Amino acid sequence: MSALLFDDLSRLLEVHDFNGRIVDLAQKVKTPSHLLTSLLTEQSYSDSVIFLAHCLKKRYSISWGYVCLIHTPVLWSSQEVNVLEGINSWLKEPAEKYRRSHEKDLHHLGVKSPIAWLGQAIFWSGGSITPEDAPEVNPSPSLFGQAVSGAVQLAALVENAMHSDKLYPQFIKLGIKLVEGMHKDDLLALSLEGI
Repeated sequence: MSALLFDDLSRLLEVHDFNGRIVDLAQKVKTPSHLLTSLLTEQSYSDSVIFLAHCLKKRYSISWGYVCLIHTPVLWSSQEVNVLEGINSWLKEPAEKYRRSHEKDLHHLGVKSPIAWLGQAIFWSGGSITPEDAPEVNPSPSLFGQAVSGAVQLAALVENAMHSDKLYPQFIKLGIKLVEGMHKDDLLALSLEGI
């Protein structure tokens, strides 16, 4: 089973309004993996993260973001650790109660917390975003990818971007492993040093 929404690169480019750099480079390569490798070589880290966040299937995208967060060299607050545990619960069982539990993470943790953004991505992953007793309103499809991308990019920029030159490539290589066929559950066993 593919981690990508589509295996065809041209169809993936239709998923989101990607910038010209991604679109231009995609014309020179044949596969999503080659596109990501080329972006990584050019140190187009933000473009790589945006592409992965929007083009991975939702559970794969959240798994990727979660693994990036647990490998980020920062001491998370106790509140952030609780949200991380909630994200892990959703990954094991993507039930509505776990999705709903992330509804207020961004409000409680603030926009500077990558963990809050990944929790928000879960809330925006499907289902209504209105209160449970209100008429259903589904989130815009792009919100999910933007939240995952924000989470991963903020994680790479922790401690005033002191680790970004190391973290960005490691995070992107984790995503490439998913694109190349690694199962999302196997990501947890990887050490970033070995990537």
